[in-house]
Amino acid sequence: MTGIIRRLAGSCIALCTCATALPTSAATYCVTNVPELQAALSAAAASSADDEIKLQQGIYAASQQLLYNSPNPGWAFLTGGWIQVSGTPCAQQVGIAANTILTGSGQHQVLGMLFNPPGSVSAGPRYGLQNLSIRDGYGDSATFQRGGGLQMASYTDIQVEFWLDNVIVANNAGYFGGGADLYARRGLIRIVNSQFSNNSAPTSATAHFSAISLAGDGPNGILIANSTFANGQCAGLGGRGCGIGAMLGAGMRLDLINSLFFNNAVSDVNIEGAAAGGFGNGAAFANYSLVGTLSGTLPLNATNALGGDPRFVDAPNQDFRLRNDSPFINAGLGAIPIYGYLGYDLSGSLRTRFAALDPGAYENQTWDLIFANGFQ
Repeated sequence: MTGIIRRLAGSCIALCTCATALPTSAATYCVTNVPELQAALSAAAASSADDEIKLQQGIYAASQQLLYNSPNPGWAFLTGGWIQVSGTPCAQQVGIAANTILTGSGQHQVLGMLFNPPGSVSAGPRYGLQNLSIRDGYGDSATFQRGGGLQMASYTDIQVEFWLDNVIVANNAGYFGGGADLYARRGLIRIVNSQFSNNSAPTSATAHFSAISLAGDGPNGILIANSTFANGQCAGLGGRGCGIGAMLGAGMRLDLINSLFFNNAVSDVNIEGAAAGGFGNGAAFANYSLVGTLSGTLPLNATNALGGDPRFVDAPNQDFRLRNDSPFINAGLGAIPIYGYLGYDLSGSLRTRFAALDPGAYENQTWDLIFANGFQ
């Protein structure tokens, strides 16, 4: 993959059966079905090296949660959209997130990526998902299971990073953080070029995701850029809303950039400090973003705010591309802080057009400057 993960040594390893040996150096796995995927997750978790798991396009419907649970500091990335070329599996990547689906079939949480190091580990990993979809996950409210679609967590004092690039998280339900539960005791949570839609927390709040960043050493806090959050539903427990939830310790920032919040019940963004837990309070900022209702205990410092109807193609059916008459075309900030973004959007289109960015997860590629100015 390009520009995201440190260079991986070795060749692509197709796992047709469960791995018989664990990799001792960085490896790239090519998987085509659920048993291969879980075998690759287990093997990569047992390795201290940096690993990439390439998923060939298709639907991965596991009978139970897919799990990566590692005590090691090695980086791990799951990348979707790979296809076979001339008999070689995972030879080429197609940048359409909807073509690679991990699904819980409404029965269980889809994917967990957990960092559980022993005391001897002093460095932390970067875990990432890229160019895939997480759908129809279920977190049981009776057992207070957070993140029906995805859980990424580190509860240690070691710096970690959790990345979501070009990811769709949709139709998931959980007790809290219906789409995803993201917890970095120390570190960065980064979500770019992604779509969270039709997620729910039926008995609680934060339908799309709950993110917690309490402290950090380097890039810190929660960064959300060029993403769309729509149609979140929840009970609104404790005044929290059904969009996203962020908890920030002292020195931590929430940055919302070029992002669109639409039709989320109760509130779009809930922001809280962590002073009650002894971690102090962070700060939240928004730039070139559409944010409606706020909730929580911390204010959102907004500049260059967007307003009005985004004019999506078909929001009820989760088509969040901007129509040609959208007022938001070319209305985004051209660069984002803390690493860049991939050169394509969720549908595989170029991320920039006319040297500008559209806010949200998609770049409109049909709008024409001449007609936009009224010339026929």
